[in-house]
Amino acid sequence: MILRAPSSWQTITADLALILFLITAHAAGERAAPPPEARQTGPAETGEAALAVHRPAPGESVTEWLRAAATDERQMATIEIGYPAGSRDAALAEGSRLLDEAQRAGVTARLLLAPDTAAGVIISVDYLRRPEDGTNLAE
Repeated sequence: MILRAPSSWQTITADLALILFLITAHAAGERAAPPPEARQTGPAETGEAALAVHRPAPGESVTEWLRAAATDERQMATIEIGYPAGSRDAALAEGSRLLDEAQRAGVTARLLLAPDTAAGVIISVDYLRRPEDGTNLAE
């Protein structure tokens, strides 16, 4: 009488593939904790990523970038400017210039100024406004 193994190499391979799939699916569902030194501002506060992010050079025109990045009336640009001590007026002037460029691009924008250890500008675009639903009958 010839004895056969209760399982073949195909069954073992299928079992291993299923185990690998389950481990990968579990790991993909977990969010990695940000490092404690990471600065949490803007979209990262809500745990969501922005649709588009740009770090312009000082004095760089962002009108064309904003036109390309914001393609929906529900989208809004957030201009975040960090400034070191003593340079608030320069940061405010740069923020005003960037707001003017957003207006020329036809993009709604908001400006956030905050003291920081180094100067820097980040512009992000995300869905921050609700669409008009046509139900505002009594205004």
